[in-house]
Amino acid sequence: MIVRDEEEHLGKCLESVYGAVNELIIVDTGSRDRTVTIAQSFGAKVINYKWEDNFSIPRNISLDHASGDWILILDADEVLEEQSKIRIKEIINKNEIPGYRVFLQLHAEWTEMRSLRFFKKSPKLRYMGIFHERLIMPDHMYSRIAPSDLRIIHKNWCKEDINRKMARNITLLKKHLSLYPDDIYQILDLVRLYLEIELFSEAHKLLDRVNIILSTIERNERNYELYQAHYHLYKLQLHSKEDTGFKNMISLCEDAISVLPKGPLFFYEAAKIYYKLGVYEKSIEYFQNCLALGESMDFDRSLMFPKDILGTKSLKGLGHCFFKKHNFKESSKYFNKSYMLKKDEKIKAMINASSFQMKKEEEGKNQPSHSI
Repeated sequence: MIVRDEEEHLGKCLESVYGAVNELIIVDTGSRDRTVTIAQSFGAKVINYKWEDNFSIPRNISLDHASGDWILILDADEVLEEQSKIRIKEIINKNEIPGYRVFLQLHAEWTEMRSLRFFKKSPKLRYMGIFHERLIMPDHMYSRIAPSDLRIIHKNWCKEDINRKMARNITLLKKHLSLYPDDIYQILDLVRLYLEIELFSEAHKLLDRVNIILSTIERNERNYELYQAHYHLYKLQLHSKEDTGFKNMISLCEDAISVLPKGPLFFYEAAKIYYKLGVYEKSIEYFQNCLALGESMDFDRSLMFPKDILGTKSLKGLGHCFFKKHNFKESSKYFNKSYMLKKDEKIKAMINASSFQMKKEEEGKNQPSHSI
């Protein structure tokens, strides 16, 4: 771990790995609170390091001091899930596996991402990059990295956390990109921050740059889906902010779906736009795709998005589509399914509206016909 002023979270984090690990290696970058005292109370080895605006340096120092065969990387505001404490002992016996991607939950109401946080110690493995440091690994090892059911739970991410570190993060990203100008992921993260502070022209320039770099990357290269997912997401957000029209946004969603056929977020966004355009059959198809991916849980993990997209939101979308098509029986069915997952008064109102329309239709059928 690398930490600074984390007395609020550190105890809970270290408690979560107690009994699951043999040693705790913590690089402290200048804490002024009780962080070091708390770490030492858990028996941690604490290395003091003067912060140099570079995350890779302390991360690599932590690797250098580790004596174990396996490395687990955590941040202070994360905990290892209780069940994972048992599983972690089981999976290290698979000698042919050099490392595992774990589930990383950044918010309880959002889907999880995959992150390489558990791997065999090796002098070949080093972190690189000033910001969003990445573990550099030879191809023959990377190809054998496996998914796992280990789960790390982050403190619920919120906009205040982003805003608090905004200026620092932009400075570090710019510093990183001055050394690694073609690092797509870092460029995309700078785009994300520019969108947050509404520097749309700067975001445009960077997305154009990303598009050029992406055109040189083969589909089977590392992180291809990750780059494409974030590129299309930020492009879509930019179109939405600038109100460029539904046609451009649909085209962008369809392009994203062609690259990421298991990307629920783009199916969902396209379904909403098709609904607004009155293309209800296409909207229905895409809402159903979201539900199918949610049911199988076999979807792309490159992006986080609200879990509701895989359930109640898509069911509600289907309810609205069938309501517009005057198929009130189907409409009522999907609204009811949505309401079962989330008790929303707006959905309840649509259940009542569907029932009212069905009753009207039934009464119309039962009216006697008159002839002259």
